[in-house]
Amino acid sequence: MSRLIVSSVTIFSACFACIAGEVGRQLSQAQITNYEPGSDVVQHSRIDLDQQEMESHLGLAAGADFTAAKNIYQNGANSGANTNDMTLSTALANAATAAYLVKQGTTATGYVKSTASAGATTMRVSYTSTCKVGGTSSPDASGCFTTGGGSIEICVNANTPCTSWYNLGAATAIVNGYRTLAGFSTAAQTKMSGQVYFERYKSYYNNQGDYSNRMVLDALDGTGTCSTCDEDAREQIAKKTSAYMGVWMYVIREMEDAIQDCQIGCINCNDDPVHAWDEAVAFYSGSLEGTTGSSNGKLLYRLAEKRCSNFGTCGAATSVNTRIIPLFTQGRNRLEASECSAIPTLRDDIVKLMMIPLIQGSLRYAYKVDLQQGGTKEKAEGVAFSNAVLPMVHQCSASAATTISSNTEYTATSTTFADVKSAFESVYSCLGLTCDDIGGLIDTGSTYLEGAAPCSTVESSNGVLASASLLAAIPIITSMLRVSLDL
Repeated sequence: MSRLIVSSVTIFSACFACIAGEVGRQLSQAQITNYEPGSDVVQHSRIDLDQQEMESHLGLAAGADFTAAKNIYQNGANSGANTNDMTLSTALANAATAAYLVKQGTTATGYVKSTASAGATTMRVSYTSTCKVGGTSSPDASGCFTTGGGSIEICVNANTPCTSWYNLGAATAIVNGYRTLAGFSTAAQTKMSGQVYFERYKSYYNNQGDYSNRMVLDALDGTGTCSTCDEDAREQIAKKTSAYMGVWMYVIREMEDAIQDCQIGCINCNDDPVHAWDEAVAFYSGSLEGTTGSSNGKLLYRLAEKRCSNFGTCGAATSVNTRIIPLFTQGRNRLEASECSAIPTLRDDIVKLMMIPLIQGSLRYAYKVDLQQGGTKEKAEGVAFSNAVLPMVHQCSASAATTISSNTEYTATSTTFADVKSAFESVYSCLGLTCDDIGGLIDTGSTYLEGAAPCSTVESSNGVLASASLLAAIPIITSMLRVSLDL
């Protein structure tokens, strides 16, 4: 018996060495909205399935189920399931290197997520089978590793499928963990501290690193900033804040992560930054969009498609998505070539484009509330969109941000679309945008709603691009200053 154990351990050691890095890697990955990832980010992209379920609980004809929506928002189910601290009954005889295949019986399968050293009694495994529990109201535990499901086995050869498994014994504890929508915000302070865009938002929202999570929970619970919201408003603020503030900032976080990890001049050192960049695209698009885009999408890619149709900006030259995906692709290529210095500019260009649907959404719902008798639902949608972009506006002009906020906040007694439009236009140049980027709010066909046509970006005498409405105001402002200063 002892000789059999020694033989197995020898195989365990020798064969593990030969398959390190072979399992779990593919030469090419399935495209996400016309972007080809350099790494496997399928699990990451499935975060949109949590958003989809959350919205399904909020859109019930019989009334929203805020408890169920909160459960999936906070606890997840669909993205990144792994066994955190799978505790084994006996210590590992040899290191279990990341990417080694793991199974339990015929239903639970996965691979080692991060290397566990010899002597360790815990191991983290990423699922390849379905283990969908967490906070979903439709759990599927058929592919979950369990403490009562028999021995845990690990592959000891490089065959596909594996033909030789090593028995690690039973697991005494299994804790399944999931990536969550709430986690994008609650982990922000730890993961994003010092990053320029996060710090801008955190500062604007009273130095609260989890600002978007607080807004979502207020909406789901009907408390705090949403204590006066009716059910329609709570639904809209919860789901839009989750996707357009929480996920929005986390896309930027992954780009920042790629920048921090990129190593100049080391072609074979940048798998991690490429993976982080791929994650940004996975979170931007989600799994429901498929390879080329689908109306079933729930995240930022789909928002851009919806708003461009509202504002006449779906053309190749003005569509956010037809411009942003090539930038993501360029970023991946630059990272693979270890051209690290190019990435910050690409990040900034992508962020500029990501602001466009937020501005368009703010304008659209300000118009609905002011001129189309919009109710609490439309007010709430306007709140969610404006909240998502106000810190960027404030960075350019505190007064413009105040104008937009005072007109679009849920408790505003009145909303004047023209003031909101003018305030946004006054900072387009500062934000790196043009009037053509935003477009105008369409009535039918190519006809714009009254007062909602695009502004005109012209070049002022000092060469600075600005909207025509802003330039038109300059002589008036100058005259007022001359009078007040007695010039």
